[in-house]
Amino acid sequence: MTSSASHALASALFGFDGKRTDALEDFAANFRPDADLITELCDFAASDDTNLQTAATWLLKHYGITAAQLSAGQTATLLGLLLRQTSWLPQIHVLQILDTLNVPEALAEPLMRALRALAVSDNTFIRAWSVHGAAALADQHPAYRAAARELLAAAEREEAPSVRARVRRTRQAFDWC
Repeated sequence: MTSSASHALASALFGFDGKRTDALEDFAANFRPDADLITELCDFAASDDTNLQTAATWLLKHYGITAAQLSAGQTATLLGLLLRQTSWLPQIHVLQILDTLNVPEALAEPLMRALRALAVSDNTFIRAWSVHGAAALADQHPAYRAAARELLAAAEREEAPSVRARVRRTRQAFDWC
């Protein structure tokens, strides 16, 4: 990563106020995601600073990052945001790209536990996307399909229309559920 790209990334990430994404959008429009940039973004996502986590995961999601572009360690870093207490924004970003990530066997069980907990979150978006994430996990690791079906069935009884809509889309995306 060039020093100008690194400086622009730091400026965009540290300038992010938690709401307005203009600086992130400008950065994304001017810089393509190469291996060095992805590494930097994953490092920032691993920080303890909520705004940095949010900005970095927003960019990763915006770029459409997939498993093919991530190392196993980078994938574990992103999944770790679902396994620990953090803000809902970095979590939603990771949940929204979860079906493009390869979940290592060693993280499957702790991830399913985390997704179960997130499925009863006060945040409607987190509830909706955690159920989708459980289905994505179960698609890769069939041993978790029964648990994912249970979460989907519970979410179908949810009063929030956005949760029910996500369940419908999830069922369409995965033929086994």
